[in-house]
Amino acid sequence: MRKINLMLVAAYMFLAISARGQDASIVVHPDGLKFANGETYMVVESSGTAAEITSAIERSVKTKSNSKNLTVEVLDDAVIIRDFVPGYTKTDRLFGSAYLLDLTYKVLVEVKDGKYRINAPELTIAANQKNDGIVGIVNTGYDFTISMELTESSSAKKSKDVKFFIFNKRGKLVEKSTKEKLEKDLSDIVGLVADQAKKADW
Repeated sequence: MRKINLMLVAAYMFLAISARGQDASIVVHPDGLKFANGETYMVVESSGTAAEITSAIERSVKTKSNSKNLTVEVLDDAVIIRDFVPGYTKTDRLFGSAYLLDLTYKVLVEVKDGKYRINAPELTIAANQKNDGIVGIVNTGYDFTISMELTESSSAKKSKDVKFFIFNKRGKLVEKSTKEKLEKDLSDIVGLVADQAKKADW
């Protein structure tokens, strides 16, 4: 009987860990970044107060992330994670493949006593971004902007700027390498926030 109980506990722990890992996965869709369950946010439970939760998130992200440009801003009821990754990706297409594109992203975590809400990351992918606390796109050395967006718009105006799209107008995947890289790296950082957490309602 005891052996059966231990097996049930082990199975429950495995399922809980698997569910937690799946929930924290970020998926790139034509209409935006979402968690694996299709939502744009994830609410998790914690046994701590809001102050304890923010402190734990800050410590986890700062000590486990390897990014040298990552910053964690702690507010009264939120934690904001920002990062700048120069030379992050390039297009899969032959045209434009010589240009390295930088990545900037922000993750907003809203905190309450006993729970917190992780919002899907906001990001910008473009060449020649400038990181001076407030990241922006600059055109140093170029007379046009090179960027990569999620989905090509049928109403986009023609310009001399060079734009790549992860999905075309019909929602077909075009930039497979960048999509897979974003999903892995953003899931990793969100996983640091969601570590040891249990899914809940906001």
